[in-house]
Amino acid sequence: MAKGMKYGGRKLGTPNKVSSELKEVLSEYCFNEFQYLNANIQRLTLSERLIFFTKVLPYVMPKCESSEVPEVQIRTPVQVIFSN
Repeated sequence: MAKGMKYGGRKLGTPNKVSSELKEVLSEYCFNEFQYLNANIQRLTLSERLIFFTKVLPYVMPKCESSEVPEVQIRTPVQVIFSN
């Protein structure tokens, strides 16, 4: 078989039917799950919600690239206060 020559299989540019159907099913499932989560998020404790959001956040926001930080930098501690 010559390198770069294609013999058999799908024609070039033909979409993979199984992949597209699977993506559609998974997309619909995720949409339904997010509707359920949105309706029931208030039932979670504050710590459970924080854990949920920290796990989901990387899929929503891109990670920031690190930048050089000057060696002498004083940071003040961050205080997080949860209230209902």
